[in-house]
Amino acid sequence: MRRIGEAVDATTAFIGAAVAGITLFLPVAFTVATPTTDQRISSLMNSGARAAALAVIIAVTVAVLITTTTRPVTGWATALAGAVGQLINHFAGRHASSADMLTTENYIDSVCGAILLGALGAVVLRRPLPAAAFAVGGVAFFVFGDLAELLDTDTDPSVVLETPPRWLIGVTVALLIFSTLRNWSRTEEQKTPRMAIALPVTPILAAMVLAPVVLAGTEWLGRQFSKMPDEGHVVEIGITVAAILVAATAAAMLLPGRDGIAVYLAVSLITTVDAVGYTVRPGWVVCILIALTALGVAGGARLPSTAIAILLVAGIAVFAVVTSTAMSRVGSATISAVIALTAGYCCGTARPHYGPSGVLAIAALYLPSVTSVLPNKVENDVPVHDATPGWAALAIVIGCAVGLATLLRLRPQTLRLEKGQPKSESVADI
Repeated sequence: MRRIGEAVDATTAFIGAAVAGITLFLPVAFTVATPTTDQRISSLMNSGARAAALAVIIAVTVAVLITTTTRPVTGWATALAGAVGQLINHFAGRHASSADMLTTENYIDSVCGAILLGALGAVVLRRPLPAAAFAVGGVAFFVFGDLAELLDTDTDPSVVLETPPRWLIGVTVALLIFSTLRNWSRTEEQKTPRMAIALPVTPILAAMVLAPVVLAGTEWLGRQFSKMPDEGHVVEIGITVAAILVAATAAAMLLPGRDGIAVYLAVSLITTVDAVGYTVRPGWVVCILIALTALGVAGGARLPSTAIAILLVAGIAVFAVVTSTAMSRVGSATISAVIALTAGYCCGTARPHYGPSGVLAIAALYLPSVTSVLPNKVENDVPVHDATPGWAALAIVIGCAVGLATLLRLRPQTLRLEKGQPKSESVADI
């Protein structure tokens, strides 16, 4: 019976993380039923990046607050409240009269998704199976990217897609109700790193450093390209890359022990995946990518190696440098599979000891990146390959690799046996 309950909680963690991930990645939540202007639709779309940055801070804050309790039901109930709020918001959004109102509801959607992600992560990251399911749910939909084909949505650009769909949120609510009731009287002992106990707000500070800097840097770079689209803007790209690396380093050092590894891997993954780009794929492909992500998580958990993880990410960045924009179906499928395995392996390798650190890493995957705002080069109405996003991604990866090496040197790892199992503990946790 206990195994069945654990499996149900793992399913809830997977679906809940997936819903939260879709919300942060594609935070456009409703269909516009009335005529509106392209400018308002563009404003609605652009609000996604700001909503995602806000959601990162909210998710980590919720996770920190939930982690301080010894009753898991607090986290389950909070996650349920977030999902119910999101479902109500989606029903209300069906009657929105303008894109301006949709922008506000879009922010509400992201806040509810952040509450769901943070509360759920705080309770499930304490347990192996639900933690793995949560990671796969959050990471896999970052890998998949485009859900238009999966959700069978209208391709008319004047239509704002309902993502995530109401039926999926409804399934999440039902599962969360069951898990909340199942964990109603359960208590558990905290296993939090000592530094995290002394400074429980450090993940919140890390999120408040990372998210605003990434958002401000990418928006500023986007404006530079809008003003002078024909310029290379090498200096501006370099400034943005440097600012993001500084923010990532500050965030990584604020986290307890070696939890900052997850931040460096997340930042490098965001940039490299955006440099490769997202392609529209058939809906059934999501099942394969989820399976490959799960395989990567299992591989990273069994044979963790930070060096291998960052080398895999660097390989994807090199691919973005040398590969043409117009990939064949086989090429697109291959690189998608590699990205799924790499993202999963990075997630399995990082394994932060403090729950809010893991929530920060998952949520950070949905932030904008320096490569996401670089425009595509077009000649005679045909996109041509531009190595600039790949080089920018490679610069981020190299910077993160240097940061990882520094972090591992400053916070060496020691091993001790506890109940017959090897347990890692950094000197910062002692």
